[in-house]
Amino acid sequence: MSAQSKKNIKWVEGLRGITSALVISTHLARALDFPLFWPADEKDGPPRLLQIPYLRIPWQGRLGVPIFAFLTGFVCAAKPLKLAYQQGNQSASLMTVARSAFRRPPRLVLPAVIATLISFVLSILGAYTASNRCDSFWVRFDAPDPLPLGANFRRLFRALLDTWTTTENVYDRHQWAMRPLLIGAFQVYIVLAATIGMRFRYRILVHILLVAYWLLNTGPLTETFGANLALGTLLAELSQHRPTQNFIAKYQRILSYVIVPILLLIGGYVGSYPHEHEDWAPWSLRLHKFLVDPAGDGSRGSFIVPRGSNAGRRTSAFMIQCVAVSIFLSPSLQNLLSHRLLLWLGHHSFAVYLTHGTILRTLGMWIVYGISGQPWVDPGRNEDGSPKEPNWLHPKSRGHKVASIIIFTAVTYVAAWAWMKWVDTACARATQWLEKKVFDDDEGTEGGKAGLAEKGYANGGPSREHAQPLLNGGEARVPPP
Repeated sequence: MSAQSKKNIKWVEGLRGITSALVISTHLARALDFPLFWPADEKDGPPRLLQIPYLRIPWQGRLGVPIFAFLTGFVCAAKPLKLAYQQGNQSASLMTVARSAFRRPPRLVLPAVIATLISFVLSILGAYTASNRCDSFWVRFDAPDPLPLGANFRRLFRALLDTWTTTENVYDRHQWAMRPLLIGAFQVYIVLAATIGMRFRYRILVHILLVAYWLLNTGPLTETFGANLALGTLLAELSQHRPTQNFIAKYQRILSYVIVPILLLIGGYVGSYPHEHEDWAPWSLRLHKFLVDPAGDGSRGSFIVPRGSNAGRRTSAFMIQCVAVSIFLSPSLQNLLSHRLLLWLGHHSFAVYLTHGTILRTLGMWIVYGISGQPWVDPGRNEDGSPKEPNWLHPKSRGHKVASIIIFTAVTYVAAWAWMKWVDTACARATQWLEKKVFDDDEGTEGGKAGLAEKGYANGGPSREHAQPLLNGGEARVPPP
């Protein structure tokens, strides 16, 4: 059996599982210990253990969305490429692209709408009072402000629309990535349809040029979505290429034990670049001078961080790209990511993404600050009419924070399990029903014949020699091959 036929792609689900855990950890850090995003608590001060390079990566954020973007590029391309180039069935590949493109919007929109509705109901019930009054500015920003019932309904309709237009959803701000991921999936489908008939070397050239384009483009989030989507498509292509897989199998030891560790060490160090205050620690200041401002006057950047780009997102994207290539080159990493616990986490990752924010802003903050949001005194306004700075609620104790982390994490994964069992299953059935209504069934079934007749092919499409007249007197034509 060739290396190609034994290719393991379970690692995709395992990587999703790790990503869901990273999303939880970084949002806990934002809510309960924001200085973890810095290289130290103060300038020239000693760093805490979780602030030093590598160990700071799970807490500082900027990783979950680019990983999801990479996986979107890989997964959306994997099946069509397998049909086209491993089984030699380009027609089936294009049909797979068409069906996947149809399924993608409802499979993202329906669960997102339900998650928004749940948050909306909690807002009406006053469940975000503690979050609105706590001393964590990120939690306050993330929680919807209280409004009268009518205004709340109007805000709901705006949020349901804005999620897919401006990416702004005040009931669940974590949904900001849904629109770019949906657009990115269609970017992959367009590339597949445009290159499906090309020779291998030219398809690879297209993918490489796309990666380079998005990396050189300093527009917002180009490195987060565009480059990682294109990299995922490129690696999906190479995963179907037998000579590439045979090369990896032949040099497995040197790739897994020499090249991959070097990639992970370099990527992890670059990816440790802090959210802000990079001048507060020597290591982060060196990174800044090397990658962000080599000339010292802001006149130029580097290939990894071009001038005018977002340094934090660029360094995180570089790390994710190093990790992606490392996984692709190392069967050992792929097997590690295929552990059944990671597969379980990966199966529930989308549900975690949709539910964790609401649970954190309600149950998580209730444990730390109390349910009622009391004691609270309306600060009033200054003489010029501007609002006074309130006396924000403070955490009850360090123990309450620890309890909140444990309970919030457990409840989030229980909620994700329930979501997948009932909510996601219902959304999948609704999408499947729509797909069956819109697309023809397999050839030879009654639905397939009806679909062909609707297009103008009598009896499912006879040959030209046996063309039958239609009701309008026209000649029934055979579908083009």
